[in-house]
Amino acid sequence: MATGDLAVERGAARLAAGARLLEDVERDDVVRRRRDRRSTAIGRLLFAAAFFAAWELSSGRIVDQFFVSKPSAIAASWWAMLTKESLLYHLQFTIVEALAGYLIGAVAGLIFGFALARSELVYRIVEPFVVGFYGIPRIALAPLFILWFGIGISSKIAVAAVMVFFIVFINTIAGIRAAPPQLLQVARVMGASEWDLVRKVIFPAATPFIIAALQITVPQAMIGAIVGEFISSNRGVGHLLSRAAGWLDTPGLFAGIFTLLVVVLLMNLGITSLGNHLMRWNPKHHSLKDVP
Repeated sequence: MATGDLAVERGAARLAAGARLLEDVERDDVVRRRRDRRSTAIGRLLFAAAFFAAWELSSGRIVDQFFVSKPSAIAASWWAMLTKESLLYHLQFTIVEALAGYLIGAVAGLIFGFALARSELVYRIVEPFVVGFYGIPRIALAPLFILWFGIGISSKIAVAAVMVFFIVFINTIAGIRAAPPQLLQVARVMGASEWDLVRKVIFPAATPFIIAALQITVPQAMIGAIVGEFISSNRGVGHLLSRAAGWLDTPGLFAGIFTLLVVVLLMNLGITSLGNHLMRWNPKHHSLKDVP
């Protein structure tokens, strides 16, 4: 009896030691990731500072300032656009067009992608037509949408939606078809309903594809809105860019471009946060999310 108690105590001691070792490893891993993130952030700041400093010094000395301007002139032009040309007024239209087109295109792509991928016969029938329509340059459709919807905000939303739709649609189909057939069969044998299959097997398998598509299409939505404004508009950042190009205002062009860059980065940050939330079941994503 004493020998058995001793064995139990030793086993418990080994388990406790193993648990402490695992905690130490996890703590060291968190510290390492935190240090890596800090080093990455510092490296990015240094790279950006070096890039803009080199740009400022080389402009007018190595490269003609007319073609590339320089950061100080771009900053002054951006401030002038903000205070004198109502940049925020124009920016709100571009953001609304891009966001509305993004949401419409993404939701439509998800719905049609799920519906089509779940029917093998229908998928085989329409696949060549989908590929054919996907091959059409979406920007070439902008004049057609302006003819259909007019020169208002609706045509820009339509262009942005089409830019987003096909990428989300195709990635959704690819993600659903990537669900392991063996896992689906096992789930059916265990009595899973069709809704259970979609919620617990198919959607988790398709989520990485969908998140990738949503991230890729953020700039596509902005491109669609700007192209529509280029073709026909009297408001929006695209209108400001078109006017700056007509005036050969290089600093104004760069100021508008950097404004759009910031908006796209913020939109992409939101989609990344959504992706981390949807991928919280993945241990890798869960562990990285907990690193401050």
